[in-house]
Amino acid sequence: MGIQYISGFRGLDHAKQHLRRSVHLGSALTSGYTVLNPAEAFDQQACFVYMNGALLKEGTSGAGGDYVLTGSNTVTFNTAVATTDAIEVISYAFQNPTLPHTMTEVDHTVTSANATYHSTSFASCTYTTATDTLTTAASAAHGLAIDDVIDVTVSATATSITLGRYRVLTVPSASTATLQTVDSASVAFDDNGTGITFIRVFNKSVPLLTQINHIMLFLNGMHLVKDTDYYVDEQSITIDSTVNLLENAVVAVRHFGSFAAQVENEIHRNAITIADDTHNLLLSNTDLTGNTTAVFNLYVSVRHSTATNDAYQAANFIVRAEKAVPADCYLHTIADGGNIGTEFDAVDENAYSTHANVTDGNVGVGITADANGWYVYLANRSSHSVVAGFKAIAITN
Repeated sequence: MGIQYISGFRGLDHAKQHLRRSVHLGSALTSGYTVLNPAEAFDQQACFVYMNGALLKEGTSGAGGDYVLTGSNTVTFNTAVATTDAIEVISYAFQNPTLPHTMTEVDHTVTSANATYHSTSFASCTYTTATDTLTTAASAAHGLAIDDVIDVTVSATATSITLGRYRVLTVPSASTATLQTVDSASVAFDDNGTGITFIRVFNKSVPLLTQINHIMLFLNGMHLVKDTDYYVDEQSITIDSTVNLLENAVVAVRHFGSFAAQVENEIHRNAITIADDTHNLLLSNTDLTGNTTAVFNLYVSVRHSTATNDAYQAANFIVRAEKAVPADCYLHTIADGGNIGTEFDAVDENAYSTHANVTDGNVGVGITADANGWYVYLANRSSHSVVAGFKAIAITN
């Protein structure tokens, strides 16, 4: 079969990993059909256990798991398997230090709200290109929140908003939402549009994800098909609206991440393009483990999008974010440098609603909160487009 490579990285000819696979019937298990010693040893950091083709969940029964791993050669099932069940154990044995030694895992249990996403579409909507605003027909409440993702399935005006996925930037009212790309960049279309249909779709942020990483996505253990059942974007995956989401189903993402080790409770992103007089969401409560209250260091860097000189700005903030309590949210500027503008503007506790709260000639960071979560924004009023990046490291969350 030859050498196999993962994560879009070939490396040197010896930079390879071994795929280990063993298949057994339930009748081969011991201890009352609960203990399996696979024919191939496994690496616990990159191991998949299937029963009759469905991916099982690792963990104790109290944690909702199906099995636990011990050492490199023992799989113990929490309940006895049938003698005719087909058990398959697959793992990777890494042979190259430039490849990641751990697999990145993101799991999400579908909530009752999530289960309604793919069942309701909104037709006869309009799009206003000057403000990137989507308006539902007859003032119908869309139920969208900041950072939600929608899929535009019908757009009759060729020069207006096109079909595809968009992320919600702000929610001015129950019937309007301003949009950006699914990768949190500004959108630009020539004309207004009518007769637009969209549907809210399930989207999940995935740390260290890039578009070249190969991922596996499972819904209740069933392997979904990329670019049919789901789509990979920068730092997130979106499940297609044709996939039926049921409450308490588990969405499981498995990928081998970047070659850099991830710091726990850290999120970072770069190549965020922001046009003048617009703003983008940097991160929200769903990005950190503790999604109600968080205190974290925020490092933000901004550069002129086209200038070849040293037009940049960088700042370090201490941020406190409190879901549903805007008055308890704050930003403190710790350090500020660069010459792209006078300084960073820090706009606190729900005073930040649009880029207009930032002084002309500057870029600014703002924080706000509502019943759905807290949100940190980057606004650009520097008089030209900028490219930005940030890193957030949780102190408490």
